[in-house]
Amino acid sequence: SMLSYLASVNYNYKGKYYATASFRADGSSKFSEENRFGYFPSVALAWSFTEEDFMKSIKPILSTGKVRLSWGLSGNNRIGEYDRFAELDMIKYHVSTNAIPNTVYPFGGDNTNVGMAPTSLPNQDLKWETTEQWNLGFDLGFLKDRLNLTVDLYSKTTRDLLLNATLPYSSGYVSAMKNIGKVRNQGIEVTLNTTNIQTKSFRWTTNFNIAFNKNEVLELTEGQTSLRSTASFDTNSFGGQPNYIAKVGHPMGMMYGYIYEGTYKYDDFDKSGSNYTLKANVPHYTSEGSTQPGMPRYKDLNGDGVIDSDDRTMIGRGTPIHTGGFTNNFEWKNFTFSFFLQGSYGNDIFNGNLMDITMGNIGNITEDAYYSRWTPENTAGAKWPKAVASYERTMLISDRYVEDGSYLKLKNINLGYNWKPSFKGINNINVYFSATNLFTITNYSWFDPEVNAFGTDASRRGVDIYSYPSSRTFSLGMKVTF
Repeated sequence: SMLSYLASVNYNYKGKYYATASFRADGSSKFSEENRFGYFPSVALAWSFTEEDFMKSIKPILSTGKVRLSWGLSGNNRIGEYDRFAELDMIKYHVSTNAIPNTVYPFGGDNTNVGMAPTSLPNQDLKWETTEQWNLGFDLGFLKDRLNLTVDLYSKTTRDLLLNATLPYSSGYVSAMKNIGKVRNQGIEVTLNTTNIQTKSFRWTTNFNIAFNKNEVLELTEGQTSLRSTASFDTNSFGGQPNYIAKVGHPMGMMYGYIYEGTYKYDDFDKSGSNYTLKANVPHYTSEGSTQPGMPRYKDLNGDGVIDSDDRTMIGRGTPIHTGGFTNNFEWKNFTFSFFLQGSYGNDIFNGNLMDITMGNIGNITEDAYYSRWTPENTAGAKWPKAVASYERTMLISDRYVEDGSYLKLKNINLGYNWKPSFKGINNINVYFSATNLFTITNYSWFDPEVNAFGTDASRRGVDIYSYPSSRTFSLGMKVTF
């Protein structure tokens, strides 16, 4: 449950000077009584400088001008309702394989449950995650506001992040929810609105916006320089390996894994009869048993000749360099038409759907993977390792699943006609046709680059795993005003 208090005051002097101050207190039952409430003040100032007497001479050119400055704190409590408590789970034994008498069944008559044990470490010190933000903004209007420009520069620092922290194995636990470190976001957002043409019968307006954001981990706790996410996409399918990492000096939630180097080639082996033995200078990975031509190969980053967990590195970023949108609206007599383009640039997507294509047991292989797999006739150009008739295939989390997530999408078009009938009783009839998600320009290979399977988790951005794609829709309608 939540309980909040809010107080605010606003001041305006002669339409030139503005001041706003607020204070809020938020209480959440997710935290202990000592840390239940978080306190978040804010203040904002603005100056409409074009209302000053000395600006009157340039009013025909600079019709509107305002400078804004603000500071504030905000809180986040997005964790599980009981994350501060220790959780218990059943200890199960299979009676047929363990020497436990059938009479030992203390829970609900189920003789496979012989006790309970804690599965998570309690933390009564959990508290609100707090974000401090500064913002400097400019609002400019030119030529009687036919051209309006808004620019916002911001710096946002979040401390006491609520994240799962890895624990030493000696603790008996893998991870615990903790308040960890500090992250900063800095950037600039620009919005431009223009009236391009305006006559008695025709009007054309445009809106363009673009946002640049730089995300950086400033510090972690307990002397750590990096923190690996212990929450994998699916611990059964993907081996439970940490696949995201937070590292000081880098963006939050960098994708983490191996560098895929393709497949082992015949030249990597010495052949004796029908047996292949890796040459001494070729790195090997032993989890698949004896390595053979066509098996996946990963880069030996530390040069020790063995492919293991020490060879993992950052392989992608889920946050874009910039995002933006472009809208145009047209009005001609009784007709209206508009379209909206949306784009993202510089972000990667971890295509977790491909993790199911293990090339093992031959089944569940897409047509593209099947025809681009390694075969004795297709060694140099193979995009996938060879298929094997077993369940033992190991496909490690690597950059082979990381793809460019940049895109430009036509999100919406709308065509309408307004008719004002001459007879009484009906003021206006609007007939319209609209369509969404008409096309997408992208290099991403799966259904839709506009995905984020873990949308509420800042440490795991840009994951596509069984995500349902955006639907293309067409609508025809009529609106009557009486």
